[in-house]
Amino acid sequence: MAASSAGEKEKERPGGGSGAACGNSTRERLLSALEDLEVLSRELIEMLAISRNQKLLQAGEENQVLELLIHRDGEFQELMKLALNQGKIHHEMQVLEKEVEKRDSDIQQLQKQLKEAEQILATAVYQAKEKLKSIDKARKGAISSEEIIKYAHRISASNAVCAPLTWVPGDPRRPYPTDLEMRSGLLGQMNNPSTNGVNGHLPGDALAAGRLPGNIN
Repeated sequence: MAASSAGEKEKERPGGGSGAACGNSTRERLLSALEDLEVLSRELIEMLAISRNQKLLQAGEENQVLELLIHRDGEFQELMKLALNQGKIHHEMQVLEKEVEKRDSDIQQLQKQLKEAEQILATAVYQAKEKLKSIDKARKGAISSEEIIKYAHRISASNAVCAPLTWVPGDPRRPYPTDLEMRSGLLGQMNNPSTNGVNGHLPGDALAAGRLPGNIN
């Protein structure tokens, strides 16, 4: 009969009847329900047309097809609600994905800034260590202020602060003591005890006091 064949077809279709596969996607289940509704509606219309023209239908066949149609329509409405909920969830997931991408970009930017700061700090620490080494070295090799004053007095007494007026490029004269003059000067002789007071160089104490060795009483 038409009603029983409609029910069998409805069960045979994917997702039809109570044996619908739960593993199918919502889209596939909606398409299956729409197909069932279309087939059942067409069969119901054909049955009504036949019953009007030939009156061959048995009692209850129209009701069976109508019940199947109503049942399938109820399933379709439930699937529509499920699809709407899934659409909202999908939209929320897209919003969260964009937020995650933004946060990831912020994290990458912060990592870049931290890397630059690390390099700057490493350079600063290295320079600070080098300065501390220089300070420690200077403290260990410190020269007393008296020696500096004596040496400055020696330089000012025997050297000019500018080049001679007749100086030209290539002239060996300098407005400051040369290396040879410094080695043969007061400090150089003070570092060599065997020559202190010899070769015309005055001892440092005598020079600082403004006295010659022969004037000491």
